[in-house]
Amino acid sequence: MPTRNAMCLTIWQEEIRHGRAEVHSETPYRTKAGHINHNWTARKKDLELVQSGVATFGVMISCGKLVDEDKWNIMQLNSHQIFKLTDLQFDNDSQKWTMAVDLCEPVKIEKVCFDTEVALKTLTKSKPAFITVSKAINLGWQLVGLNEIVATLILNNKQRMTVSLFDGSYSR
Repeated sequence: MPTRNAMCLTIWQEEIRHGRAEVHSETPYRTKAGHINHNWTARKKDLELVQSGVATFGVMISCGKLVDEDKWNIMQLNSHQIFKLTDLQFDNDSQKWTMAVDLCEPVKIEKVCFDTEVALKTLTKSKPAFITVSKAINLGWQLVGLNEIVATLILNNKQRMTVSLFDGSYSR
């Protein structure tokens, strides 16, 4: 039984072909040290939720580069355009999972609100992260995002900081 009603995945604009977005590769992505990349592991868990029937949506990101370049960084994100992802399929040749996406039909979003109180309650499960985030909030930072790995804060809508939920360390 799925623990969520819906989920949202980032989808690379560069990996959309013939109305299908790549959502996962069976071949693990590896770090320079040869370890399996934690993003690949997290997406594999996401794929299990999709397979269990959880409604899936995609937020478009772009690296602004050619597909065959080695390293991609997110250069563009449009969080106001979310697309319904359907029809999960596996391609045996490429060993990749794809989903259908209709780029002409974005999901209409009236307003998405981030609940800071709920996020702070969740953060109390990670004492080091909670302490770091609380100090940042006292210095004027605003908590704007939370996932399984990091809390995201902004200052004056200009500076951005992430706080690790594992050890409370931060980076800007």
